[in-house]
Amino acid sequence: MASSIAALCEEVKSLLPSDLREDRWYLLTAAALVASGKPTEVAKVYEYLVDTEYPNLTLEQERRIASRFSDLLMKEWTLVGIPSVLMAISSLATVEKFVSATNTALGEKRINIELERDITERGTKFIQLLYKQNLEPIFDTWGSYKEEFAWLEKSVIYGLFLADQTVLSQVETLLVTLPSIMCQGWPGPALWHLRGLRRLGRSVEDVEKVQQAVEAVAVWSGKPIEGWPRVTDIKDEI
Repeated sequence: MASSIAALCEEVKSLLPSDLREDRWYLLTAAALVASGKPTEVAKVYEYLVDTEYPNLTLEQERRIASRFSDLLMKEWTLVGIPSVLMAISSLATVEKFVSATNTALGEKRINIELERDITERGTKFIQLLYKQNLEPIFDTWGSYKEEFAWLEKSVIYGLFLADQTVLSQVETLLVTLPSIMCQGWPGPALWHLRGLRRLGRSVEDVEKVQQAVEAVAVWSGKPIEGWPRVTDIKDEI
C-alpha cells in the first residue's frame, strides 16, 4: 500500500488506463478521498499535481486546475453531502498560489439559474444515456416519492450538476461519480455507475482498471473494499 499522498498519486496513475491518466488521474483520486472520509487530503493532491506537472505555474494554468477541482466537488456534493466537500475546499484554499477570492468571480452559469427546459433536458439525456432500460425500474421502486425524486435527479442532480459538461466531460464525470458512490460502500449504485462507464464506451478491462484505482485510494484511506461489485457482475445489455 502507498505510504504517502505522492506514492498514492503515482499508484493511481499506474493503475488507470493510459488515456485516463494525464489531466484526469487527480479527479478520481480527489473524489475517492472525499468519499472515503479524507477530504482535507485533497489539498495534498492539488499540491502534488502543481509541483510535479506545473513547475512554472501561471495564473491561467491555476485557474484551469481550480476550475476542474471546483467542478468535481460541485458534482460530488450531490452524492456524498456538503460537509465533507466544504472541508475539501477549505483545505484547497490554503494551498492556492495565484487564484484567490479577490480575483475569482462567480461563473455566469451560476447566476439567475432557472430550471427550465434546457437544464432538465440535458439532465434527462445524460441519465438516460447511463441507465437506458434500467432507469424506469429504479424509479418504480420509489413509490409515492417517484415524481418528486425523479424530478430531483433529472433537473437538479443531473441537470444542474452531473450533466454540465462545460468543464468536465462525461467520462471525467464518471471518474467522480463512481468513486464517490463506491467508497461509501453502496453496491447497487456502484454497479450502476460501473455500467455507466461501459455505456460511455469503455471496455470491461478499462472499467476494471478504474475500479482498481478507486480501491487503491479507499484502502489507503482505511476503507474496507470486500464485497464491492465488479464490472463482470453486470448482467444487463450495454
